[in-house]
Amino acid sequence: MRSRRILTLAAFLTLVLPVVTGCQAATSVDMTDVPTDYVMSMASDDLPEEIEEIRDRGRLVIGSKFDQPLTGMRDDATGRIEGFDAEIGRILAQRIFGYAAEGENLDFIETTSGNRERYLKEGTVDIVIATYTITEERKKVVDFAGPYYNAGQSIMTRSDEKVDDVEDLAGKKVCFADGSTSGVTIERLVPDAQTRPMRDYAGCTAALRSGSVDAVSTDNVILYGFAKQYPDEFYISEESFTTESYGVGMAHESPELREFINATLEEAYANGDWDRAFARTLESGGAVRPEEHPKIERY
Repeated sequence: MRSRRILTLAAFLTLVLPVVTGCQAATSVDMTDVPTDYVMSMASDDLPEEIEEIRDRGRLVIGSKFDQPLTGMRDDATGRIEGFDAEIGRILAQRIFGYAAEGENLDFIETTSGNRERYLKEGTVDIVIATYTITEERKKVVDFAGPYYNAGQSIMTRSDEKVDDVEDLAGKKVCFADGSTSGVTIERLVPDAQTRPMRDYAGCTAALRSGSVDAVSTDNVILYGFAKQYPDEFYISEESFTTESYGVGMAHESPELREFINATLEEAYANGDWDRAFARTLESGGAVRPEEHPKIERY
């Protein structure tokens, strides 16, 4: 097992932040009204080397989206990262430290679809929880625990220009995040679509509102968040045309860390913490609670 050095937040802000475009940390956090109903117990023994290092450092550093309502969104008023991915991160922090306190033993670093692998490889973050779809191609460069959620790719249009079938995107300007699996899928299924990749889905949503693009296509839970943010402006197709299994990303060849996180996810299923996280985030935006929790895929 090799040792990996992760920058502390202070070191990251001093040495890396000024030269990494788009890399932001949630540094000032209001801990008022923080959820305290998770029951996850602190892990006690037989810990992976990576978890021991995190404990010694006193902080878990997670790569997260900062611009996706319901999954990972920075609250400008409190500085906290809100959403289902962030809640999964808090459950993991509670497993490591016995409690989760953002800004104290838990830091979120802004992560985009285009830099997740690089942040893991360079050690900018310990793990990535950022609507990160597990694929065989990605497994060649990073490890995944999970999945902790199964989403599906859908289409979002302006409410007066509904599109339900992916084939009907032919000839239309379709936006997706650069580096995402959503773009690969659209290019494969609708080669005649006019693709418009952007840095993130907040940019895609702004382009859709302005009329610069005709549609945004990505995972339904991401689209639900933007539809909730802008009531009555958007229509989301009822049927999904892919299955997107979200995993917790980590450095390649980290089998012990992967198993630790898998076991934590299974414990969250069993003790109700996963359901609590889902209820306060995705369910509030219209996502339907699955009949069964996602099945962990060990490899």
